[in-house]
Amino acid sequence: MIIHFTSNFRNLRSILSSCSFRLSYCGEYFGDNTGKVISRAAHPMVSFSAFSDDELKSKVVTYGGYGIGLTKDWASKQGLSPVNYIDANSPAAQGLNALLRARQTGLIPSILRLPIIQLKCFTKHVTGFNSYFKEANFNFEAEREWRFVPSKTQIGGNLISENFSTYKNNKEKYNKRLEKYPLPFSYEDVSYVYVKTEVERQEIIQITGLPERKLKIKLWSEK
Repeated sequence: MIIHFTSNFRNLRSILSSCSFRLSYCGEYFGDNTGKVISRAAHPMVSFSAFSDDELKSKVVTYGGYGIGLTKDWASKQGLSPVNYIDANSPAAQGLNALLRARQTGLIPSILRLPIIQLKCFTKHVTGFNSYFKEANFNFEAEREWRFVPSKTQIGGNLISENFSTYKNNKEKYNKRLEKYPLPFSYEDVSYVYVKTEVERQEIIQITGLPERKLKIKLWSEK
């Protein structure tokens, strides 16, 4: 099962009412083993974490106290993939850094420019700086992240890699462009929905018609 976590009940209700996840650009960096940033960009995505229901009670979840769990069969059909966590000292990191540098300096054929970014969109350091929590040496690997990153065609020709500084100065404009291209699911794809109270649980059952066994009170701790 993969789970999309969210921070409030309003967001959860909106996702379930629309049977879709809104995409947004997310700032990502990749650097070398000296700490130098080789690439900093914003990519459109929806993020999930791969946990079983039994595991959740022992987890500290990074981004919220509500969640929607979906099947990996749905994930596969939609083109999601687990993130590839790479240690900065590894040959894999050195290889990706070399490709990113070659792309930046025009030393590769134009036909390879997009594939390099597609690889980078699904690659993350094992540990590093977490801008959300302003925390150095954050353990990203513990999140077991899966991502949906669309193709340009799926988002109306918008780019899957935007300059981070440009994006940061006008986040609303860039994310507005993605509103017409949500990631859909059906109630049949839902494994579980996690809420905080019994009142919320009953409200979601009424809104969605999901069986009661699929609605659970969350047991995990929040960071």
